[in-house]
Amino acid sequence: MLLSIQKIFFNLKLSLFILLFGITFLGIQLINITQYSARLAALKSQHILIEAIISQDLSDVQMATITVNGHIAELSLAVKLSVRDALLDSFILSIQEQTKLSNALNTSSSAFQDAALFWLESTPRGRATMQHQMIRTRDAYLTDISHMIDYQIQLINQSIEIAKTTVMALFIIGLVLFLLYRFRLNQIYRDINKACSVDIDGTKAEVSTQEIDFIVKRLARKAPIANTSQSLLHPQSGLNNEKGMLTMYNAKKATKSSNSLFIALFEIDQHINLSNSLSKEDMGALYKKLGDIISMYEQPMDVIAHLDTNDFVFLMSRNSKDIALSDAEKIVHSVHDSAFNTAKGPIKVTLSGGILLKTPASALESSILDARKVMDKAKESGGNRVAQLREKADHFR
Repeated sequence: MLLSIQKIFFNLKLSLFILLFGITFLGIQLINITQYSARLAALKSQHILIEAIISQDLSDVQMATITVNGHIAELSLAVKLSVRDALLDSFILSIQEQTKLSNALNTSSSAFQDAALFWLESTPRGRATMQHQMIRTRDAYLTDISHMIDYQIQLINQSIEIAKTTVMALFIIGLVLFLLYRFRLNQIYRDINKACSVDIDGTKAEVSTQEIDFIVKRLARKAPIANTSQSLLHPQSGLNNEKGMLTMYNAKKATKSSNSLFIALFEIDQHINLSNSLSKEDMGALYKKLGDIISMYEQPMDVIAHLDTNDFVFLMSRNSKDIALSDAEKIVHSVHDSAFNTAKGPIKVTLSGGILLKTPASALESSILDARKVMDKAKESGGNRVAQLREKADHFR
């Protein structure tokens, strides 16, 4: 069953969304761990502040008052930081326990702060009594701090475990998705490459995706020629014959175009040997495939023909000679890289080509004869190449 590129990319987008959701959840967990750690730091700082208040020397009451009041203010702030809501508190199952611990911490902290202020403001005679009362509230306060610290450590450990599980899940999911879509995207690339390239081994292109399969089949379907009269077509290749070429040329010549007309003439280097060794059906299949390769470079104002001499004429409307020469050379290279199926098995063939600019004053037939002279120079040089005229008409390269 062929795959759907649309479905592949839809699933890819969905997978990336799932990964993004997982990464977002992991980020929230890390933020939550940071907030729990800040709570823990605030709780530990309360230990230090309590010890500083208890050990305060009251010999200098004025200085002690300033110092203790500063510690109490810091203590109040630390308590607020200890019970500040975290990002995921609303999702914690033991929210009632957290509320209970927070209320107990606020109550014991207030009691200790009040006792510390009474101790600070007490007379020397009653100072021992008030200090004893402050110590009792301190013990209760430290107990509540310890309970809250244990609870925060539990929350941190839970969050770390969830974060670890999330990381492992994201790694496994990401690895599976990478391997899966690496394979799927390679399939798409291979299908696109098959659709865009000329077959070099004569085998039928096997594709894996619906859309590329449709494109390959559509490209393989021969476009109907506007004039369907059999008298205008070559019987073996189905391309225009000489009469059909002149008809198409005159029809397209009437269309205004700013491009120049270049004539490229191609001939099979091994034509004599092939025609002697292959059947008429094999030669027809070879001609049709050559026509398909040349047609890959056809533009709307171009005309392709198969002459009775078994030469292929490509009338190219191009902006410059370099572009026309490049297309002609690509045709020669594509034929060289291709394999042609015959009853005797796949064979290789090469083309020789000649290209020149058709001047407005010259007739098409005489220009084709001139192109044949240029093509002969390519054959004399060993074939499998494209020859062109230099600036002077009697020189070639």
